[in-house]
Amino acid sequence: MTDENPTPVDPARVLAALEVLGWPDDRADPATAPAPLDECDYPLGLHWKLAEDVIRAADAASSEQHVIEFRADGWTIQHPLSCRPNLFDCPVNRAAERGMAGLDGPPAPPGRYACALGSPEEPGGDWFYIGDRVDQDEVPTNG
Repeated sequence: MTDENPTPVDPARVLAALEVLGWPDDRADPATAPAPLDECDYPLGLHWKLAEDVIRAADAASSEQHVIEFRADGWTIQHPLSCRPNLFDCPVNRAAERGMAGLDGPPAPPGRYACALGSPEEPGGDWFYIGDRVDQDEVPTNG
């Protein structure tokens, strides 16, 4: 990232990213810094800074949108990162469970759809709204 004052990243998230990426925590120990490539010296903390950048990029790319996927064998909801700590308390998930209860099959053809509480015209509320179909690589824009 080129931002002079980047958004701080929770160190626990950085440590988790380092572990997933297989990178060392090289903040303080020169022995864990990567070996030089083409005789260039890597600064101490390079992996840490790169992991922070990865997290910031993922956060920026993530949508606050929920997406429901209907399959022949049921449905599942893709939650935004903001929901992940408390998935079972997510009001969209609870509304979907109420809305899907008692149905013989999915209310729409198999695929992925934007979903939310309320509707684009009347957001909020506690009823479940199924929006436009979205392709695998699209980010939903309504709902």
